[in-house]
Amino acid sequence: MAPLPILIIDDEPAVLEGLREFLEDEGYEVHEAREGRKGLDVFRAVDPHLVMTDLRMPGISGIELIEEIKRLKSEVPIIVVTGYGSLSTAVDAIRLNVFDFITKPIDLESLKHSLDRARASIREAQSVQREIKVLRQQLGELQGQWEQQLSKYSEAEPLIHTGRLLAGILHDLNNPLTFIMGQTELLQFMHPEVENIGIIREQALRMKSIISTITKRMRQAQCRQMESLDLNRVLQEEVFFLESHPYFKEEIEKEWHLDETLPPLRGVAAEFSQIFGNLLRNAAEAMKGREKKKLIMRTWHDEKHIHASIADTGPGIALHVKHRIFDAFFSTKTTESWAVGSMGMGIGLYHCRELVSRYGGQIEVESVPEKGATFAVHLPRV
Repeated sequence: MAPLPILIIDDEPAVLEGLREFLEDEGYEVHEAREGRKGLDVFRAVDPHLVMTDLRMPGISGIELIEEIKRLKSEVPIIVVTGYGSLSTAVDAIRLNVFDFITKPIDLESLKHSLDRARASIREAQSVQREIKVLRQQLGELQGQWEQQLSKYSEAEPLIHTGRLLAGILHDLNNPLTFIMGQTELLQFMHPEVENIGIIREQALRMKSIISTITKRMRQAQCRQMESLDLNRVLQEEVFFLESHPYFKEEIEKEWHLDETLPPLRGVAAEFSQIFGNLLRNAAEAMKGREKKKLIMRTWHDEKHIHASIADTGPGIALHVKHRIFDAFFSTKTTESWAVGSMGMGIGLYHCRELVSRYGGQIEVESVPEKGATFAVHLPRV
């Protein structure tokens, strides 16, 4: 086993010599400095696994030295060794999360015990970092698989009709995701101070939410029963689902204006998912290549109707094709005046209008060329 590098910072030559002999016998690779600034230079050059330092030295104080070391490498164990200890300096050292506090003259047995505990702490921290690295790799592989599979179905209209194949993908992702969740929970319980574990757990929870959302959509597509729906929640779930794609999540700004007093409406959840999913995907496609990409989602109501609108900062709709965008099989991808934002086969907006009409509602569009478009859905209150 390679010797563990340790840095001793003390202005007393006799102390340095005695500690060097003791630590070399204990199997350490010893580095020395006689004052704080030199100690920092050695620390940066050597990157030791352990530090032992006095508190009173020429130049910067021991407390200032510890603060700078913690800034450079917060996890390194620091053992304070001083012959001028006081309550205030001890409190300052403890506040900086030093590993141990030993007074001079040094009791070698006590020092050995402290070093052994520090070694064990280092081994444990290294083990945690290895676990984190493995979990990150596994999570990265899962995210890659997820994005790869999602891209295969991003053009499907609607996405809920991915059926058995998507169910198989979810099943394949579930086992490694469950393992990651279990391991992160265990590591977070054992080492709550390690922040990276929380990040991994957060991403795993997000993947679990995405899978849960897809599963819910598949169940809704199968049952197709009328139920009470929260239109705000429908919109939020559609946006959350589409954020599985990096373009929608990272490149598009979202602005929400939701009416918290919005009354519920009656409908089939899968049909409203199709309506707003199509409108959101259409808006996202319309903004590809634009410098500013922003979606504005709004809901409101009055005595007779519930309203929802989706606005984008795309190129808008040319006036000479605006009256045709709800026609079946009319695809704007073949129209030079508005070459982005179509639903592929030209049935997306037609399908949205037909679904809204079944509920006695209307869908309207307002657009100014080069200033975006706003699609508004108006539904009668129950």
